[in-house]
Amino acid sequence: MKIYKVLGSLALVAALTTSCAVHDPFADNMEIGQVLPTVNWEQNSTLVKAGAYATFKAQYYTSAENEIDHSEVWCMVVRGQTAEATSKLTRALSYKKSVATTDTVRSRQKISEYPHSASLWDGYEYTLSDSFPTSRTLAPVIWAQPSEWDNEKFNMYYPATFKQEFCDYIVRALTKDSVYYSDLRNVYITYDFPAEIFETLNAKYGVDFPTVTETDTKSDAWYTTDEVDHYYYETVVDGVTTIHEIATPDAAPSGVNVYEVYKSSPWLMCRYSDDTGGKITYVRHNYMPYWKELIQSIPFESWIYDTSDKNYAVNFTRNYYLEPDFRVYDKNGKVGVTTNNKEITLN
Repeated sequence: MKIYKVLGSLALVAALTTSCAVHDPFADNMEIGQVLPTVNWEQNSTLVKAGAYATFKAQYYTSAENEIDHSEVWCMVVRGQTAEATSKLTRALSYKKSVATTDTVRSRQKISEYPHSASLWDGYEYTLSDSFPTSRTLAPVIWAQPSEWDNEKFNMYYPATFKQEFCDYIVRALTKDSVYYSDLRNVYITYDFPAEIFETLNAKYGVDFPTVTETDTKSDAWYTTDEVDHYYYETVVDGVTTIHEIATPDAAPSGVNVYEVYKSSPWLMCRYSDDTGGKITYVRHNYMPYWKELIQSIPFESWIYDTSDKNYAVNFTRNYYLEPDFRVYDKNGKVGVTTNNKEITLN
């Protein structure tokens, strides 16, 4: 191991190479030309149970004209958190929202102090085999797949905007286009909407949707068939395609292709498409506000409830990490600090 010296010549060089006032980074720890204690340590583990002691073996020495006074361990405490939730009410839409944060919960401060007399001289340097304490309050926190919903815990662990952002994303995905048509249908059929919500929305939008709540009846209400009900043709203006529905093929302008529209629920468009070579089905644009408001009434807890496993698909973890260093002080108050430090995870 080497003894690192900062000599007065450094200050002279700094003065000659600049005409500005220069802050001396060594001024707080040493005088020019003074030797700092040289330190090193080996941490025995990077995984320690919260409340237990972390052990180490340290080595240090200084010049003959300086005398060691004592040594210390300092630590900074860092907290890492991850909060997740997964949609279980949807199938094709496999949506998981995650947020992760890392922050310092305690700035670097002294944890333990060791008298110089506790060390041993091995002929080359002083050695100290010892430990420092960790706190039981820094044990990991895990809240995962609870069978009973605990809103107090959720509000404690998750950001205040998490629920709304989660629900907004799902509603937007299910109603912006036909990509998740099957999921929208499945949510309507399987979720136990109260009859009052259908009555309220029927009155608001001037429609007469079924107000039944039984799953089988709702499945029958949302239907498509192979029976041709009427027809349509398309026009394209400035790159925008418009669908025109007509009662019979004869009602179409000459020179356009006419396709079938199949009998289905009033809010559905079920038609033949050249693009797919078969039927495509989607919610009609003018009916989508109804369906959007309907599924917006579903609370967050219902989106994430796993009916198979009978639990809620949330997963929160909080872990604490120590960032320690070992310091040796001489009787002049000068300090040498380790640089080969390893982060400790508390379990």
